[in-house]
Amino acid sequence: MKKMVLSKEAQERFLYWLYEDLAAALKKLLRVARGDYADDKYAERFPKFDGLDSGETPQQLFEAWVLARKPARGTIESWKYVFGAMTENFNDRSATSITPDEAQDWIGSLTKRRSARTVRKNWITASKTVFGWALEHKRIPRNPFARVKITVPKERRLRETQAFLPDEWRTILRASLATIELNTPDQAARRWVPWLCSYTGARPGDMTQLRGCDVVERDGVHGLRITPDAGDVKGNKARVVPLHEDLIAQNFLSFVDQHGPGPLFYRPAKDANGEDPLSARKPRYTQARQRLADWVRHVGVSDPEVSPNHAWRHTFKQIADRAGISERMSDYITGHAPRNIGAAYGAPTLADMAEALKKFPRYEV
Repeated sequence: MKKMVLSKEAQERFLYWLYEDLAAALKKLLRVARGDYADDKYAERFPKFDGLDSGETPQQLFEAWVLARKPARGTIESWKYVFGAMTENFNDRSATSITPDEAQDWIGSLTKRRSARTVRKNWITASKTVFGWALEHKRIPRNPFARVKITVPKERRLRETQAFLPDEWRTILRASLATIELNTPDQAARRWVPWLCSYTGARPGDMTQLRGCDVVERDGVHGLRITPDAGDVKGNKARVVPLHEDLIAQNFLSFVDQHGPGPLFYRPAKDANGEDPLSARKPRYTQARQRLADWVRHVGVSDPEVSPNHAWRHTFKQIADRAGISERMSDYITGHAPRNIGAAYGAPTLADMAEALKKFPRYEV
């Protein structure tokens, strides 16, 4: 039993055409009752049903999507709750049996317990993406979440910028410099990751997953290799960014040499190889990033409207613009996507970016 329910529009169409077909069906029953078993010519007017319901649940579609697309582990962890809840809500029904009205009603009900912004960003995005993939690969005949929408109230912001204010970045960098004992990965992260983010505008996770072997030198220019070999990287594409001269003056290279080629800011799991992506725990470099965010709050950057880690990207872009570094060069250093196809051609070299970064002033704390 599929428990399929017609939408309001479908019900109206069904009832509109019901009388004619019902009359034909009753006539056939009368013929059969009289012993007339001739072919039913009336039924030949209907198109043959060639669609199939595989019986796959939303959870099974999600698992298939993960194995096919191999998304970031953070995405897997966030979205598996969406599809677990969806499967539970629809009582193990097949994904095919879910109607657009039911999808809309379920998504709407989520806002009673979660913010509308969270539902739109996570739950709707996850549902549309996975069902869209399933439709593309002919696992389902339609995407019931394709047109699902909710109203998100306009956010009230009391802060004028997503970058750190001078007092905030000074607070973080001073606390970072005060971290002298580097006996644990967390202590090393507090000492170096804020400074690395401040001079590269890199995503915080790109820095917490950094390995010693990712600190490179090319033609006398020191740089950081941000690569999916080390962990999740947006766009799944490697890039190398220059190391600011102030980081070298602070003896970051000595720290790397003493540490070795492995992860700099977390201890790797012993049995990470061959881990089932659907049951894998949150990556350790992600946990390191979250602990660093907690530490930033602890040292005094408490404004909830500013991200304790990601705000470095805004801060870097703000200062780079003020220092006269071109937007195109700044985009390449931070890993922002090119504005257009033409901007993607003739990418600057590590030496080009290092030369531009000389304009970026040192943080005076």
